[in-house]
Formats: sequence, C-alpha cells, structure tokens
Amino acid sequence: MKTAVIRPEIPSTMTILQLPIVALAWLGRQGTRALAASIFLGLAMPQLADYVKPYLGLTVFVLLLFSYLRTDPSAFGRIVRAPGLAILAALWIMVALPLLFGTAYALTGLHETMPALYTIMILHIAIAPITSSAAFAALMGLDVAFSLAGLIVSSTLSPLTTVAMCYLFLGTALFSPIDLGVKLFLFFASSGAVAYAIHRIAGQDWIERQKNSIDGLSVMGVFIFAIAAMGEVPHYVLTQPLFALELLGFVVALTAALVGLSVLVFARIGIDRSLALGLLAAFRNLGVVMAALGATLPDTAWFFFALVQLPIYTFPALLKPLARRLQQAGPDI
Repeated sequence: MKTAVIRPEIPSTMTILQLPIVALAWLGRQGTRALAASIFLGLAMPQLADYVKPYLGLTVFVLLLFSYLRTDPSAFGRIVRAPGLAILAALWIMVALPLLFGTAYALTGLHETMPALYTIMILHIAIAPITSSAAFAALMGLDVAFSLAGLIVSSTLSPLTTVAMCYLFLGTALFSPIDLGVKLFLFFASSGAVAYAIHRIAGQDWIERQKNSIDGLSVMGVFIFAIAAMGEVPHYVLTQPLFALELLGFVVALTAALVGLSVLVFARIGIDRSLALGLLAAFRNLGVVMAALGATLPDTAWFFFALVQLPIYTFPALLKPLARRLQQAGPDI
C-alpha cells in the first residue's frame, strides 16, 4: 500500500503579488489594537530611532494623505459649505482649552520650580492637533470628515493662536507665525492635492474597496513615528523611574481630561463628532515643536514628548468599545 505524499500547495504568481495587500488589509482591520501594539513595539526597538527620524516629515505627509483618502468627499463638502461647527470646535481646541489649562499650569507655580517642563506643557496645549487625528478617527469608526475639517481649521488658526499663547504664558513667541503657517500649509495643501488626484484617477468606489489597506498603511506610518518618539524612553525610565512614573500618570490624566471635557461640552453633536473632537483636543502635534525647537529644548522636554505618545496610541483602543456602545444607544443616552 503506497503512502500518499502530501505536497504543499504552491501559490500562483497572482496570489504572491496579492500577499502584501492582504496583509495590509488584515492590519487595517485590527485598527486600534494594531495602533496600541505599535507603541510597545516602538519601545522595544529604541535602536532604530536614529534611522527613522529623518523620515518623520514624509511620514506626517503620508498619514495626512491617508486621512484625506478615508474622508467621504460629499460629507466633507457639506461641512465646508456649513463650517460653523468646525470653526467652533477649532476655537475650543486652539483658544478655550489653551487658556483654561495654561492658566491652571501657571497657577501651580511650575514655571518657577520646573521651567523646562512648564514650557513644554504650554507648547503642548497651544499647538495644533496631530495630522493623523483623522486617520485615528477612521480607525475608530468616527466622523472622519468632521475630524479632518476640525484639524484643518485648527491648523489654520495655529500660527496666530500658538504664538499668542506663547506670549501670554511664556513671555516670548518661540515660533515665527509665518514659518509655522507655511509649514502647515505645505503639508495640508500638498497631501490634499495628491489625494484629489487619486480620487479623480481611481474613483471613490475603488478607494472605498481599499479602505482596510489604507488603514493598514496608516498603522505602519504611526508605527514609524512610534519608533522615533520612543527612542529615549528606556534610558529615562532606568535612570529616573519615579519621575517617569509621575509624569506618565500626569500625561494619562491630562489626556483623559481633554477628551472627557470635550465630549461633555459638545455632547449634543453626537458621539461620532464629539469624540472625534476630543481626540483633536487631546492629541497635539508636539512633533512640530520638537522639529522647530528641538536643539534648544532640554532633555525633560524630549521625555515629555515621548510620554504623550503613549495615550495617543492606546486611548483609541480603550475608547472604541465605549464609542460603539454609545453609537448603538443613539439619542436615548
């Protein structure tokens, strides 16, 4: 009796070519879980930080491009035609919250006891949201069009409001409003132009079919950012563990307060939009600050920059189940 020989099935050329797309789609379907995992993988690979830092600008551009692609053009058009809510959200993010939290920081006397930490905390609350905010909203199933509109308006206000907050709480500008405005405009305009070209050539139906793959590419992009940001964390945790734990606790509490307060204040606009706004309010683009002022900032500022990435990567996974329950409950809450 002959024993049957089982031979492995050899995949076709087409199947092999499709493997990267299948892998990206799978990664995109993991969504916020993959996002949370990426920050811990970044912590495990500090030796790669120096290699990926030169590509941070490209990474920001690509993430913004994916945010445009994941936005429904018709929904975004409706917000553009009636921008009142997006403008109100931006004023909350760029004016009300910086005034509220900046005043609280000033009253603690931190500017005298720990001036370096006080400076980076003011810059954190005054700067515009991260450019990947809309990508995070997409991963969480929130209103991407509203998130992108709020991000654009907030970034438009940033050259004026960020400089004004620096003058108010730090006594100096630190930024050139023209330089900051030009840098933000180039990011939004160039990525928007590329996204528009893709929409025109490929069509919205094709983009909708590729949404999981686009989300997978977004996860890969934020993973690169995580590696760059986490490079110095192990060193500080080993040398100053108590300070590291206290600062991490503050950062987590601050993020929760910014999200929670925003959701409460804007509860009437629905959880899809209020939670997207909360992410914009809490997830600030300190990368712009570090790129502009990094050489003049002390090590404490870099450590704070690293720690604020942790809730950015983990909060979406924690908040997504709550958002789903509230979405299903609807207006009865």
